[in-house]
Amino acid sequence: MIRGKQFHPIVQRIFLDVQGYLETEQIQVCCPRCQQREGLHEPDGRFNLEINTSKRIFRCWKCDNPKFSGSLKRLIRLYGTNSDLQMYEDYGGDDYFSYEKTDDEINFVVLPDEYIPFSKMNDYDLTHMEAYNYMVLERKINKETLLKYNVGFAVEGRYEGRIIIPSYTAYGELNYFISRAFRRGMKPPYLNPKVDKDKIIFNEGLINWDSTLYIVEGIFEVFSFPVNTVPMLGKTISHAMFMELNKRKPPVVILLDPDAFSNAIQMLQKLQAIYVGQEDKLKLVELPGKNDLDEIRRNNGLSVMNEYIRNARSLTLDDLFKFSKYEEQDKGYRSYSGNKKW
Repeated sequence: MIRGKQFHPIVQRIFLDVQGYLETEQIQVCCPRCQQREGLHEPDGRFNLEINTSKRIFRCWKCDNPKFSGSLKRLIRLYGTNSDLQMYEDYGGDDYFSYEKTDDEINFVVLPDEYIPFSKMNDYDLTHMEAYNYMVLERKINKETLLKYNVGFAVEGRYEGRIIIPSYTAYGELNYFISRAFRRGMKPPYLNPKVDKDKIIFNEGLINWDSTLYIVEGIFEVFSFPVNTVPMLGKTISHAMFMELNKRKPPVVILLDPDAFSNAIQMLQKLQAIYVGQEDKLKLVELPGKNDLDEIRRNNGLSVMNEYIRNARSLTLDDLFKFSKYEEQDKGYRSYSGNKKW
């Protein structure tokens, strides 16, 4: 059974020459983006654009900067007619999970149709500039970082008023994205895809496993120190990251928020179990006060932030003593909360 076979005639009407037509779920056409970039009057004949009609996604394997990928609906909207789009929707093209799901398909992610990368923003569009000003003027993130991480935004649709930060695997495939509101008062502040984060390493394709790896909590800490930095998207390390560290053993610096220092100690202890004989590769940074790395950079500048990072150190007995105190306080709080009658 070829799932998504009903979409093959739509693709053929748009692109004419289709490899695998009515024979497989994985079909190929010539990429119109490549044709446009190279200034060709005819398709290049290379069939670099691959479409999975089962998962309803596409990707060009030649387009790299920026990547050209997304939902089949987006591709039809870009290059088909209104009739093509209507037929796609009539066939249930909007209901991506209308069939029985496998584990791999459940974790599949595509960028929203309304996503606009900052590399394609319109300087004369006030809504585009609103997103740009939030990142550059308010968050003080430079344009080079926005381009490096393929950061974008949305000004319409479900993700209207949100910054969108994609994550790619080591093979350049999208595996997650963060959606952060840039307009005040928007709730929820984050609107992210429902993906098991324990199975991903955020932007693994940008990691140099032969160099020191800096582990932080969130994406804005990555933007503050974009030097081989990976976010946990929380306060605990994912299983995927743990297994990769076990395999590669790079030097690691754990750099969590001040309120998560106990989590940093616990994480370092966990990593020591797999870095036997190489414990000197594991270090942590204890930030003073209440500000995280992003706030320190914005309020005090790069020099102060870098000074804290240079003071990364190994785990000490004093850290373990502090951690035991944290645990006792947490047990006491939970015991008190559980017995209190409201």
